[in-house]
Amino acid sequence: MDNSYKSFIRTVKFNCDVSDAKYWGFYSICGLLMNLRTLYISNKGLKPWEHINRADILKWISQKENHWNKMEDASFRELKIGGKRYEPFDVDSINGILNSEGLVYGAGYGLFKKPSFFLADLKSRSEMYGHTVYLAKREYARDLFISPGLLQGKQIFLRLEPLRALLWDKFLESKAKNNPLLEYAFSQYGFNGEQTVDQEFERKFEELTDRYSHVVLYHEIGEIMEEFPGWSEMIYEANSKDTEFFLRALKDMLADTSGHGPLKRSIDNKDQANLGLSIALLDRYKAKMHLPIRSAFEEFIQDGDLSLVNEARKKVYARLALLRDELVEAYMDRKEKDDLLNKILELKSRFNY
Repeated sequence: MDNSYKSFIRTVKFNCDVSDAKYWGFYSICGLLMNLRTLYISNKGLKPWEHINRADILKWISQKENHWNKMEDASFRELKIGGKRYEPFDVDSINGILNSEGLVYGAGYGLFKKPSFFLADLKSRSEMYGHTVYLAKREYARDLFISPGLLQGKQIFLRLEPLRALLWDKFLESKAKNNPLLEYAFSQYGFNGEQTVDQEFERKFEELTDRYSHVVLYHEIGEIMEEFPGWSEMIYEANSKDTEFFLRALKDMLADTSGHGPLKRSIDNKDQANLGLSIALLDRYKAKMHLPIRSAFEEFIQDGDLSLVNEARKKVYARLALLRDELVEAYMDRKEKDDLLNKILELKSRFNY
């Protein structure tokens, strides 16, 4: 990278540290350690399967935590490029300069309303549905928040480095052979639990990551098409981790199961590898919402009938759309904050949360 951007990178890293210093306590201990490990791998330029010295990472984590303690009261800094200063969330202006240099900058808000930033090499840029789609490769700066996809305004950011790390963790999980669906999905990409990590493995894993990035893209497209009024305000008003998980799960599942989402695209393309992995990767909150789809896919593995999966997708979407409409109505008609919270609790009870 050009030396003229070293100061810019330092400022992005500073803003990442400010965000982490203020929000690291929102994570569970397990979640924090996992995110710190992924951040360490990124900072050191390692691949997820490379050996990590335990003493080195423990020392790095200790230094990071001490650094955060000193930055709890710090504020985000403006970013300077070519003598001009930009607010850290002015992604349009910043990318207008960086893209021609083969770089992409992302900024937005993640889980727990945490500010999130990254800077990476730009692999490609395209336009879809009135949005600019950036595909990011090697990352030079990033914070604790891990998301392979980020929708910010009219821009979609797809991040291959965090996606590769996520898929590697799931590949290791599939080798344990206690998740048949996950094991099946990776087998469809040509992987098995007995493979050694060599150049051929790395090549295939890069292909897997590129291929699955299309699932992430169409999830973001689904979110655009399924945007509903007041959702961001509901998260702020609810002000609860558990409630935020539920609301995000509802929004994510609407995107995934919609006519514009990744499940339908994989079904239409008869892409059982991406479809199986999409279903296997859903977390515990989303899993309760998509049980009919998982059951239908398990039937498909036996009889090869994808139409059952598509029918289950449509039924799940219809049910979730009704819940969304009830939620929006409750939000619009609320007299007090508790009116909305009570409605959310009612909706959660339907899925035995």
